[in-house]
Amino acid sequence: MKKRIFSMLFFMYMAFLILFVVLKFDGSFEALISLRRSIMENEQNGIINVNLIPFRSISPYLRNITEPFAFRNIAGNIVLFLPLGFFFCNIFSKKILKSIILCIAVILVIECIQFVFKIGFFDVDDVLLNFVGCLFGICVGLVLNAVDTSIKQ
Repeated sequence: MKKRIFSMLFFMYMAFLILFVVLKFDGSFEALISLRRSIMENEQNGIINVNLIPFRSISPYLRNITEPFAFRNIAGNIVLFLPLGFFFCNIFSKKILKSIILCIAVILVIECIQFVFKIGFFDVDDVLLNFVGCLFGICVGLVLNAVDTSIKQ
C-alpha cells in the first residue's frame, strides 16, 4: 500500500512538472503560444533562446535577492525540483549516483524540450538551480531513510 501511494505521488509530481514547468500552464495556453511566437520572432532576428554561460541570468537575481521577483525565481527553481531528488533517492535508496544522474537527465530533457519546441529557454542557470533542488531532495531522502532505519531497529 505504501509503495502504491508513493508511486501515485511520483507520477502526479511528474505530471505537475510537465504541465507547469515544461508547458508553463497557468490556466490557459495563450501565454505559452505568445512566448513561442516571441521566441520564433527572436530567432528570425538572430537571437537564440539559449544561455550556456553559468550565472549569466541568475547574477542579477542574486544581486537583488531581497526583491520578491528575484527570490521567487531562484527559490522556485530550487524548490520545484526538491521532490524529484527525494523521489529518486527513495526509488534507488542505495544508489545515490544513479539518483543524481537521473535528476540531471530529467532536468536536461526539460530544458531541451523547451528549446526544441520553442516553449522556453535552455538556460544553464536553470539547470544549476534545479540540480541544487534535486541535491536538497536527495539529502532529505537520505536523512529520512536513516531516521526510518534507526526507528525500525
